[in-house]
Amino acid sequence: MSEDRPPGLRERKRAAARARVEEVAIDLCLRHGYEAVTVGQICAAADIAQSTFFNYFGSKDAAILGRPPCPSPQAVQAFVQADGPLLGDLLALMVAGARDAVGDLELFRRRFELIDGNPALRARELDRSDARGSWQREAVERRLRRDPRLTPDDVAERAHLTAALATSILRHALWSVRHSPAAHWGDHLRRSLGLAQDLLVGPARDRTRAVPRGGAPGRTARPGGVARRRDT
Repeated sequence: MSEDRPPGLRERKRAAARARVEEVAIDLCLRHGYEAVTVGQICAAADIAQSTFFNYFGSKDAAILGRPPCPSPQAVQAFVQADGPLLGDLLALMVAGARDAVGDLELFRRRFELIDGNPALRARELDRSDARGSWQREAVERRLRRDPRLTPDDVAERAHLTAALATSILRHALWSVRHSPAAHWGDHLRRSLGLAQDLLVGPARDRTRAVPRGGAPGRTARPGGVARRRDT
């Protein structure tokens, strides 16, 4: 079976049914608390049998945490071969992974809100992330290895920092959606990325006086994505 073949009708129906149950489960937990919601309540609200629920997910946690937000191999390969701003490109790839996993970035945001507000769920998500490895870091390493000037240690260090920065900026963008839900996702990402730059080198009006060694990257808007920067 070709990886590029679009999903058939049966697969699309199954994916839609899963997404519906995930949405119901997350909404119930946001309203009543994760610990108070049972699988039976989720099934009743989603109008499915418990046997169907366990066929889809296997556990309550699986429905809450959802599929890992990992982008397609094709999207990762395009990122690896790109020559744009590393941090901005990684953020766009992470959002693409979230969209591929849930099909709805609003559901992704609400899932983040639930997990972020529950220490037990945060710990489970961290354990799951550690178990599957950091695809973000691995993708950045593959891209940085294209530069013959970088040693393996340079690549590992920069990839670790880039992934950590991108995760933090995405978390801020998700947090900011709560306060301005009508704004476009790209606007939130651009603003969060811009704020990170401001904290590093100062506001735009001060950047001529606060340029780190090697110069500061310029920035222009990129439609539908995050800020575009020129690598130095």
